[in-house]
Amino acid sequence: MDTQTPGAGKAVPDTNTQPNQGMSRKPETAAPAAEKVRVLVADDSRVIRKAISKILSNEFELIEVGDGEAAWEHLLQDGSIEVLVSDIEMPKLDGYSLICRVRAAEPERVRNIPIIVITGADDELTRERAFACGATDFIIKPIDGVQLLARTRAHAKLDQTTRKLEETSTALEEQTAVDPLTQLHSRRYFLQHGVQDIAYAKRHNSDVSIIRIDIDNFRSLYKKYGDQACDQILIWLAKKLTASSRTEDTVARTGGGEFAILAPSSGRMEAAVLCERARAAVNAEPFKNEDVTIPLTISLGLATLGRDPGETVEELHALAEQRMTLAKAAGGNRLGVSYREEAPKPEEAIIEQPDLETALKMLGASEGGKLVPFLPDLVARCIPLLEFCNKKLDLGLGFAIESLKEKIADMR
Repeated sequence: MDTQTPGAGKAVPDTNTQPNQGMSRKPETAAPAAEKVRVLVADDSRVIRKAISKILSNEFELIEVGDGEAAWEHLLQDGSIEVLVSDIEMPKLDGYSLICRVRAAEPERVRNIPIIVITGADDELTRERAFACGATDFIIKPIDGVQLLARTRAHAKLDQTTRKLEETSTALEEQTAVDPLTQLHSRRYFLQHGVQDIAYAKRHNSDVSIIRIDIDNFRSLYKKYGDQACDQILIWLAKKLTASSRTEDTVARTGGGEFAILAPSSGRMEAAVLCERARAAVNAEPFKNEDVTIPLTISLGLATLGRDPGETVEELHALAEQRMTLAKAAGGNRLGVSYREEAPKPEEAIIEQPDLETALKMLGASEGGKLVPFLPDLVARCIPLLEFCNKKLDLGLGFAIESLKEKIADMR
């Protein structure tokens, strides 16, 4: 494994930035290594890794690897890594596959890590695919040192703040059955009540489903609007979810920006209807706070007892969370029901953008998971055919097609 951790050194300015002549600068003093944020850099080019090291090593402790597989192993083993900087074209596991694997990871600290993509491919498709997989930020080579340093600082600070909030939230959940901010049930109550509902469902051969909900791009919202606005967003969403649910459903805030619904006597279809009702309610109108208006969307994951693997509330909750995470990576604003079967295996390479005929063949071969990053574009290509069929066959789909256009435009 090509891994090295450079020591603290003198700050090296970006080679593209010329200092003013005649001005003297005192050398910057590196912070003690123990205080530095750890950043994982994955790039198969030693030259690029060295360039990144010159920019970041004075302020951050770097771990360098030459492929995506090595980066994945480091993320699993080292809980102190707070930012991932990754290339796209790498051996063993490319950048797209690495991002998708991270965003579907079971450990929350891995799943939520900020990912800065650095690539020499300056085209919109590469950018769209990276963000569809779950990238947090995107930088084009040659590297702008000032930009990379500023963005790494920002994402590291946000990650530290988010971790502190999650730790505080977890501590509060252990003490109370009610979330003090949203007045929903706490994670503790949700899990305890879930044990009861699942036991009842098994005794009476009835259904029970668990739904996981996240606000799309919540990290970006937190970074842009801050604590107060995001607290109001969470309260707003809590009201939407409560209004969309039934009296017998248990709606809970299970983490910082994480929500879940325990739906007794609900099979796959009934729970999917509940999910769509909640998703549509959030889409219906933007969040408004004083003079700020923010359009919001949510991603949901669904798991049903007896229909899916898992016999306990923890297992079903984890499966619903995995499906929700992959729904977010696929573009958000959608429900994940069977992503476990459709998602590409981690070792499989991400394909080039397929045409419609290739996409249909892949679906027939049970390879639909590989199409996830390209779904908005594939649907957009089908719209002219739908419009033609609607006109010639008088199908009455005019409103539905226009609604589909709007949704696709929001995703792209």
